[in-house]
Amino acid sequence: MSREHTGTITVKTLSDGTRAFHLRFIDKGRRERVTLHERRGCSCGCGGGWNKRTAAVELKNIVARVEAGVWHKAKPDKSQGQQRMPTFHEYASAWLEAKIAGTIGDRPIDVNTQNDYRWRLTKHLLPFFAKYRLDAIDAAACQAFKAKKLAEAAELRAAIEAGADIRDKSGKLARPLGPASIRKLITTLAAILDEAIEDGHIVRNPARGRRMRVRVPKPSRTFLEMDELVALIDAAGDQDSQIAHVSRARLADKGTTAAKVAELLAEGKSTSEIAAELGRAKSTIGWHIRRLGVEGTREYIGRRAILATLGGAGLRASELCDVLMAEVRLHDPDGARLRIPDAKTDAGVREVQLSPDLLEELVAHVDRLRRAGLPTHPGAYLFPNSRGGRMARQRVSRIVNKAARLATARLVAHGLPPLPVTTPHGLRRTYVSIALLANNFDVMWVMSQVGHADSKMTSDVYNQLQQRARREHGEAFDRLVRAARERLYGADP
Repeated sequence: MSREHTGTITVKTLSDGTRAFHLRFIDKGRRERVTLHERRGCSCGCGGGWNKRTAAVELKNIVARVEAGVWHKAKPDKSQGQQRMPTFHEYASAWLEAKIAGTIGDRPIDVNTQNDYRWRLTKHLLPFFAKYRLDAIDAAACQAFKAKKLAEAAELRAAIEAGADIRDKSGKLARPLGPASIRKLITTLAAILDEAIEDGHIVRNPARGRRMRVRVPKPSRTFLEMDELVALIDAAGDQDSQIAHVSRARLADKGTTAAKVAELLAEGKSTSEIAAELGRAKSTIGWHIRRLGVEGTREYIGRRAILATLGGAGLRASELCDVLMAEVRLHDPDGARLRIPDAKTDAGVREVQLSPDLLEELVAHVDRLRRAGLPTHPGAYLFPNSRGGRMARQRVSRIVNKAARLATARLVAHGLPPLPVTTPHGLRRTYVSIALLANNFDVMWVMSQVGHADSKMTSDVYNQLQQRARREHGEAFDRLVRAARERLYGADP
């Protein structure tokens, strides 16, 4: 009986530091060898990415095919030795697909990140680098890209400041790139070229280095005072349940497009539905709606609850959009909380305690949803859109912005300062500021509530609060000087 052949594996370290696995076995009395490489994207035909465990599995598979008589030695591909260098367009497209699939990085990227990367590539990086071969992208090309983006932003900014009405291809007002956006473009370029080094296409990354840095001024981040938060939440509450009523008496001719838009608005149809029915562009319908003085085309009843939750629980806008009814505990006043099962970071997976007032807001909100006929079953969204589906975070930003405009108008009418720039993230910082004061500056507890792995933002708000507390030192100083004046001259009657 002939001896069973199992084959052997010899491991060798190559000059680039990666390993090669030589599989040796017997086929039809002849010694055969198959080489597998550890480096990714290997051009020899093995595909790359092998390790000792997977090489051993492949050897067993080959021996099994040999014993079955179906193994055939692969013919060498002469074109593999002269692999064509990919263009930036080809490689960047494959890089994005790998990011989406999760083969590059620790996990697949989400939809918002996908859209952001596509914007960076299609609008900026590909128009400049698309036809470059990877090995042709040098430091001069990278610096030329940086200079081009800085010059374009400066030119557009100057034109807008001079009063020019500049619009992009979609007809929207053009906005110049800020330093942070330009730095993101360079960071993405560097990340793509890092992978090109890993795949053996280039040996160094020209997008990294001192000359490619872009200085980004630290943004002025603030938070609302408590009375400002109250004014904002109350303004959002007044905007709830406001159904657009169109005065048809303002329309002279019933046969005009404006009259048709008014009729369809009165039926409660959305801008998209009206545009489809009339065969007009959404921008045209939007122009008629603004001319009629109508804020919205559908009733929405969750504005106050959204503002109260952002300012009273410190959720991110995306987290707020994802909250389901099953993840909120409202029936127990002593243990009211909501669960964040999926977040931006691992630390963001948490349970957020609900204050009694926020609990009442959410109970009333769920009751209004039920009376409005919107779903309230465990799988439904706590803050749905007008059709009961998931709300977009951009919609949350618009709700915050509109409420801030109304609150500012009311404050100014009473002779008070307007609200600062108010965003969902600003309300998250507002929550941190109030939570720190309410819990005697317990930084670790506040971090657990907002889902922070480090205390950078919490400490930033803490320092701003400390700066305000130091104002009391000046008041104490004045009190001591006034007391000395009274001892010297006597109390002023």
